[in-house]
Amino acid sequence: MRKTITHAVLLGAGLLFSTASVAAMSPIAACNDCSKQETEQTAKNLQDSSVYVVDFVNLTAQKFVTDKQGVTLLSKLSIGELNRINQKYDYRKVHLRAVQP
Repeated sequence: MRKTITHAVLLGAGLLFSTASVAAMSPIAACNDCSKQETEQTAKNLQDSSVYVVDFVNLTAQKFVTDKQGVTLLSKLSIGELNRINQKYDYRKVHLRAVQP
């Protein structure tokens, strides 16, 4: 029984940290008080398959994913990714919230 609980805790911690490390690998761009089109253009300009765009005026964070055809779409931000972004900008004393697609 104890061994099962230990395995479950280690598995949960591994999943949490692996999600957070994904956020650290993808570029983060700031686009303050931007419209929806400007935010999407900011993500396209970085030319990466996964980009995070943060807005410190409206306190939001968004994740954009670009597919093989070059189409950039708003994607769901996981809790781990959002926590990692908030930790990165902790010195600003703000808490960003995720924009859902």
